[in-house]
Amino acid sequence: MALQAQDPKLSKGAKRSRNASTPVETPPPAESSHSMAMEDTVFTLTDYNAELPTGSDILKQDITVKPVKKFHSTHMIGVRYGVNLSTGMFSPDVHAENVWCLHNYGIVYTYYNDLWDMLDNFGTQVIARLNREGYKAEYIPDMQYTVAEVDLMTNLRFNINPLRVFANVGPYAGYRLSNSRDDSQWYYYDNRFDYGLIFGGGLGLMFGPFEFQLETNYKWGLSSYFHTYYYSDEYWLFGYPRVFMFSGTLYYKF
Repeated sequence: MALQAQDPKLSKGAKRSRNASTPVETPPPAESSHSMAMEDTVFTLTDYNAELPTGSDILKQDITVKPVKKFHSTHMIGVRYGVNLSTGMFSPDVHAENVWCLHNYGIVYTYYNDLWDMLDNFGTQVIARLNREGYKAEYIPDMQYTVAEVDLMTNLRFNINPLRVFANVGPYAGYRLSNSRDDSQWYYYDNRFDYGLIFGGGLGLMFGPFEFQLETNYKWGLSSYFHTYYYSDEYWLFGYPRVFMFSGTLYYKF
């Protein structure tokens, strides 16, 4: 058998033809698991640092923690009605007697506040009042006055639920609007301005948003009913209001 020699050029062409018809796919280089883990870790840490402030930023922040108040303030507004047992302190003595006056109306605002969040026994009270007072006397004509007053009181309270025991003291100022003379006239010796002190106390009953108080106060007037020259410039006469006030007040708390 004779062997035929192959043309080397033809053999190379055939190989190229065979390689072109059946291409060999080369797989992409595989990423190492170590590289991917590092990339994920870097990404996660970067995102975490973006959301949370650094230690220096935390130190720069002003963090204020408000303390929890132990006591709470209370506002109350109410209406008042009462009666007065009124007289006067006169010098020289005119044998004055008490007289009952049945007109004592008022609007009351009370604010109970704590003292440095340690004590809640103190309060402030403002009263606008229309009051009737006067006297009977042996040596001068009997007299009654209608007085518009404003009281500013300091209040001390003690709660024994549902009761409240309280005491108050403070100044007042007023203006005498009318008198009981037949002609209701004011004369040159009349003093229409009134001021002095009020002090007293009482008992309250608390029920829901309401409170009812009964109290007794004593009014110590420092402004005479009339000027000293009531009779003459030579013989002076003073007469200062002295009034027991018995009242009841219905409050609404808010």
